[in-house]
Amino acid sequence: MKTKNLENFQKLVSKEESGWLGKFLHYKSNQKMLDNSSKVAVNVLEALRAKKMTQKDLAEKMNVSAQQINKIVKGQQNLTFGTIGKLEDALGITLMEIIDYKSVNSAKTNAIQKRKKEKITLNDSFSNEFIKKENTHMA
Repeated sequence: MKTKNLENFQKLVSKEESGWLGKFLHYKSNQKMLDNSSKVAVNVLEALRAKKMTQKDLAEKMNVSAQQINKIVKGQQNLTFGTIGKLEDALGITLMEIIDYKSVNSAKTNAIQKRKKEKITLNDSFSNEFIKKENTHMA
């Protein structure tokens, strides 16, 4: 125990870089992918548990190595659409949904209509408050 504490202390005061900054920068630059990989991992693990399957069973069903499945369930794999499709088919679950195509004009029109509606609601609220205050002062 003493030796381990001494080793840890020496690492702490050492002038060698710990690698922490590199790991942090990697996480920061890949945060969205890593977060999504973690979500997939949780869903895959839950599906395996529900179906009473092992990672090895899944690997065989997908025709991939057990090591690849292990990386997936650890959230360490940057998954392709192909791999996600294989996972979905093998487990009978949906991991990802792709939104339907909408034209740019349609998206702009919907956004403009939404903003106009919000402005009307805000203006009506302001007008109602103003009228209430005017009526209070006149009485």
